[in-house]
Amino acid sequence: MIRPDLEARGYQVFEVSAVARTGLKELSYALAGIISEARAAKPKEEATRIVIRPKAVDDAGFTVTYDEHEDVYRVRGEKPERWVRQTDFNNDEAVGYLADRLNRLGVEDELMKAGARAGDGVAIGSEDNAVVFDWEPTMTAGAEMLGRRGEDHRLEAPRPAAQRRRDREAERFDPQREYDEFNPF
Repeated sequence: MIRPDLEARGYQVFEVSAVARTGLKELSYALAGIISEARAAKPKEEATRIVIRPKAVDDAGFTVTYDEHEDVYRVRGEKPERWVRQTDFNNDEAVGYLADRLNRLGVEDELMKAGARAGDGVAIGSEDNAVVFDWEPTMTAGAEMLGRRGEDHRLEAPRPAAQRRRDREAERFDPQREYDEFNPF
């Protein structure tokens, strides 16, 4: 009874009964036809070409340049700039760790190649937000590192964290303090 009105509006009508299982085949063929027409009308997608460009073997990930206007050597690169932002410059151990990381990355070698000498200014970061310090090259070997036979001056240097640990241990196991706490007389 509604079929003529729907066909007059331009709709396809399919009589379907799930109980009697009639009309389902015609409906599925009609849906497949609609889908194939939509796919044919859709413009062809061109496959995007993926280009992989590996990092060059000699790319260290940073650059060292000399800025004549400010009389400073500039270090620019993702890793050195991130490491400087992460460093707490009030903590000597953190500054030493930063120096070791920069040395392992090759920043000191590049500074030497660029002509930097001890005491020259080095800026790491963008021009408006750079951390500037006087460069002191790390000494890796030589007579200056040697002490008397059987001694290592690096172990003799004060180590604040180790000293704090020793002080806490001494407080915790002080026999006189324990005696005073538990003896009421």
